[in-house]
Amino acid sequence: MSRSRRLEREAPLGAGADLFERASRALVTWEMHRRAGLVVVVDGPATVGRTVTLRPRTGPGAWLRITAPCEVTAVIDRPDARGFTYRTLPGHPERGWETFLVRRDPATDEVRLLIEAESAHARLTAALGGPVVRAEQERITRRYLAALVES
Repeated sequence: MSRSRRLEREAPLGAGADLFERASRALVTWEMHRRAGLVVVVDGPATVGRTVTLRPRTGPGAWLRITAPCEVTAVIDRPDARGFTYRTLPGHPERGWETFLVRRDPATDEVRLLIEAESAHARLTAALGGPVVRAEQERITRRYLAALVES
């Protein structure tokens, strides 16, 4: 239906083991998504095979009552990095995947959030609303990045 788009964003969160633990916990328990303004329907933390449905509380996605079902496909749990990847499921306006990773540099103690995604429109309505859909994705990504600064 449309060409695939790649997104990579990274933001510093601060430094320290405590921050790494708090930010990692907020990520895998879906708190980052909630702080970013999404309604999160899920029955536990991010684990492989877990499904989650996300809905924007504000903005065009909320007005259009968009729901975004996803399934966690990978979990990263290392001393210096924690996070997960999910893929979109049928009913999502896009098809693709997104990775969220909190990393702590052992040399500098700096903690950063990395978001990577690749997606394409899965529905005709998403393709027709291309600029609005892309703007909404960017808005939510910025909110994700800001959400963990609060950790």
